[in-house]
Amino acid sequence: MGGNIVQESRFKMITQPPRGGLREGLKFGYVDVPAVMTEKDRPFLDELTEVSLQLQKEIRKDTIEGLKIINTHFTSGGKEVAARVYIPEGEETYPMLMYYHGGGFAIRNIECFDYIHRYLARNAKTVVVSAEYDLSPEAKFPVAVQQCFDGLLWAREHAKDWNADASRDAVAGDSAGGNLSAVMCLMCRDQGIAVPAKQILIYPAVDQSLQSDRESERLYGTGYNLDFNHMVSYGKAYVKSDEDLLNPYVSPLFAENLEGMPKAYFLQAECDILTDQGLEYAQRLKEAGTEVEYRIFTGVPHDFLFFAFPESYEAYDLVCRWLRE
Repeated sequence: MGGNIVQESRFKMITQPPRGGLREGLKFGYVDVPAVMTEKDRPFLDELTEVSLQLQKEIRKDTIEGLKIINTHFTSGGKEVAARVYIPEGEETYPMLMYYHGGGFAIRNIECFDYIHRYLARNAKTVVVSAEYDLSPEAKFPVAVQQCFDGLLWAREHAKDWNADASRDAVAGDSAGGNLSAVMCLMCRDQGIAVPAKQILIYPAVDQSLQSDRESERLYGTGYNLDFNHMVSYGKAYVKSDEDLLNPYVSPLFAENLEGMPKAYFLQAECDILTDQGLEYAQRLKEAGTEVEYRIFTGVPHDFLFFAFPESYEAYDLVCRWLRE
């Protein structure tokens, strides 16, 4: 389990995605990751976070002002968890977005996504809340999931303090953060709590087992900013056992019942191993009665929002439009 290709996926995609290559001129780095991640790899993983942060400092040429920034924290499992709130200027009441950052559950942090948070808050006129979560391989499922859920409840409780309307909240995230966003909706429903008003899933990792033979995994499995083997490694580092990879709170695609989910927006990259599983999840949500919208950005790899490509900013603007709807 966890990367052994055993059968064709039993799920249908909401659409057949294009199967082209990268747009000419795109440049991004490549870093290999250990096949088996352990706590001993934390210095290496922290170095990847630092490289990510330095990249943001190099490529972001504009400064986004006009926001009130609050660095704060909440408590989960008896531990303080850092959070940052981005509040647009003005006295009106705004919608609220809980954004969960990506990074394979093992790298990156709020600071790496500070520019994107600012962009969304200013241009969507939305209060953006972003919270840290303990990273793997040290923290195993369900630690991060519980922290994210506690953070969502905390943000709703304090929304009025930030001129936000908790009844108009959304969850969003990229890659691992897309996974966490989908899981938050499931957890809210399962616990009888109001689900978010919408979910925005950006190339989400919704099948951590990677047992299905998907075309996107074969076509884009090496050299497209997230190798298939790297995804296997991140997934295994996140859980205590292979059996957990099939848990719906690890792999939402395997949830038996997807009824009662909020409207879902999918933002996918053409040249990405996760494209097919994301589109499968979109179809499952649609079949369960959820309204679904999606956009596949052609010629770009996984994690393209983290760069400063023209497509990156087009994607930010699309997310802003979805948030304003």
